[in-house]
Amino acid sequence: MILSFRKGLKDISIAKKLYFTVGIMAVLVTIELFTLYFAVTTLSAVRSFVAGEGMWSKAEKDAAAALNQYARSHNEADYGAFKQYLKVPLGDRNARLALLTPHPDLEKARQGLLDGRNHPDDIDGMISLVLRFHKVYYINKAFTLWANAEPVIGQLTKISEDLHFKINNGASQKDIDKSLENIKLINKQLTDMEDGFSYTLGEGARWLENLVLKILLTLSVTIGTTSILITISVSNGIEKGLKAIINGAKLISKGNLTSRVKVYSQDEIGLLADAFNQMTDKLEQNSLKIIRQEESLRLEKERVLASEKVKQLFLMNMSHEIRTPINVVLGFAHLLEDSLIDEEQLEYISMLIKAGNELLVILNDILEFSKIESGDIVVETYPFNLNEMIYAILADIEPQAIEKNIHLNCSVDNKVPGIIWGDKGRVNQILMKLLSNAIKFTERGEVVIDVCCIADYPEYVELEFSIKDTGIGIPVEKQEKIFDYFEQGSVGTGRKFGGTGLGLSIVKQLVKLLDGNIYVNSTPGKGSEFYFRLAFLKYNHQTGQRGPVILNAVNKEEQLIALKPKVLIVDDNPMNRMLVVKILQKRGFETGTAENGKIAVFKVRNQNYDIVLMDLQMPEMDGYEATRQIRAWQNDKKNIPIIAMTAHTMPGDMEKCFEIGMDDFIPKPFFSDMLFEKIYALLLLSKN
Repeated sequence: MILSFRKGLKDISIAKKLYFTVGIMAVLVTIELFTLYFAVTTLSAVRSFVAGEGMWSKAEKDAAAALNQYARSHNEADYGAFKQYLKVPLGDRNARLALLTPHPDLEKARQGLLDGRNHPDDIDGMISLVLRFHKVYYINKAFTLWANAEPVIGQLTKISEDLHFKINNGASQKDIDKSLENIKLINKQLTDMEDGFSYTLGEGARWLENLVLKILLTLSVTIGTTSILITISVSNGIEKGLKAIINGAKLISKGNLTSRVKVYSQDEIGLLADAFNQMTDKLEQNSLKIIRQEESLRLEKERVLASEKVKQLFLMNMSHEIRTPINVVLGFAHLLEDSLIDEEQLEYISMLIKAGNELLVILNDILEFSKIESGDIVVETYPFNLNEMIYAILADIEPQAIEKNIHLNCSVDNKVPGIIWGDKGRVNQILMKLLSNAIKFTERGEVVIDVCCIADYPEYVELEFSIKDTGIGIPVEKQEKIFDYFEQGSVGTGRKFGGTGLGLSIVKQLVKLLDGNIYVNSTPGKGSEFYFRLAFLKYNHQTGQRGPVILNAVNKEEQLIALKPKVLIVDDNPMNRMLVVKILQKRGFETGTAENGKIAVFKVRNQNYDIVLMDLQMPEMDGYEATRQIRAWQNDKKNIPIIAMTAHTMPGDMEKCFEIGMDDFIPKPFFSDMLFEKIYALLLLSKN
């Protein structure tokens, strides 16, 4: 409990710690004051009982004196005075009996104490003392003496009645003197009891004073000790947190960006330490980014020395040189268009502007191609409104669609965030080229752009962009090459529709630059669908902060192929094995094959493979059992990456693969880019 209390105290704010300290002291002081008040009121009640005992004793003495006077004077007035004095002890007796019952009668007790001539202001305190402390030793002893005195008062009452009878009936003086002697004995007996009652109350008062003194002393020590302990705890916590931050700052100043400040609490000092660590993270990221940029510049310098770099620079420079006069031509053409009124001349100028724009698009493609080849393109991320950007693109491209009488439609998933972090310029460029291509190769029908959210994570979202058309389509044999430079769907396509064959290759490179992949589905004569997926950081509306942007500074594919990774393809179908082997060998992979899981387990154990592509349903031993056996080994080979590659795509198949230890899942039929992406990811993870 103490540890939990200390942890809770450590994590609250400094202001709350101070409030807590002051609050604890205030509570203890309040308790101390309450105790003092309680002691004063209790001692006052004891004093009241002592005063009441005095009244009781005086009344008893006066009653005895009145009775003696009556015996000598035979005057009824003296006997009446005796009865009046006797009301005091009788009233006290009634009060005691009313309070000591299981259900005290407070009104009867109050009236009895008033009859006992106690001061009205003291009565409530006297009643409280009896109710609270009648079982305490000293109070109980005093009340026992009080109770013992009451029968004696009863005897005095009986003697007084007997004396009154004798006097009224002419008794002899001898009989009267005998009664007076009894009165004298009773008076002495009551005096002893009164002394004992007073002495006992005095002892009780002294005991109570000592008890209160001890309580007050304990509370004083507790207040002082608690204040000191809490002050030391808060002070040590603050000092420890500040020292950690100071030491961390010293390390940072010496260039050690890997050190982090230990966070001891969640108060302002802890928040300061968190902020310091975040700052250090940022510094480390920027430092690593600078290192990567320096490495990229070094590689760039080396490439400049190669002939390929010279060629790319020449092509880029020529594109710039041609683009400048073209812009001038187009500018003057627009001026002429605004000033001419002859319809034939306006038509000529319109055709000139259209041709110039088409030429400018070609030149821009060549320039973009040059930048891509030379590695000069960088990702520039900033927040932008995706919906606004898409509708701006549609507004720009709508005249082309209207000219060909093509319907242009758009659908954006309502789960797509309004504002995201990303390279708006590159996304805009990709969509413009895909939409322009779709309209160019569509004679009739429609072009549709669809944006949907396929994954929503706390820090980022993954969006899929799809552009569908009802155009001429792409032959199956050309779909693998359509993204290569200077490739088109067919030989006649370039002659009929124009273009350089760079558009889709540029799109692919731009998508890849943004850490995405683009795919195509097409049927000749029915149309095509191009779709790609990109991840975007979410925009924080409160702070406008974002996560770090990671650029692809190293070509992962070249890095891995240089290591000559070896892949084992496990499939009982020989045609499937041959297909995967050809695809991988084309990318520079070394391959091996196995007809079933049993052979695969043997080859993995006795040969060196970097990754396994595992079919699931095979004779002799299926992929599930083969994976279980490999994962059960007691050597490093048990950790070899295994990708399930199967036509089994029923619900639960993927989960079962992951459950037995497979690393990824590829359904058949598969896209080669997706296959390579998963292989590269697992190989990079394995190598690192």
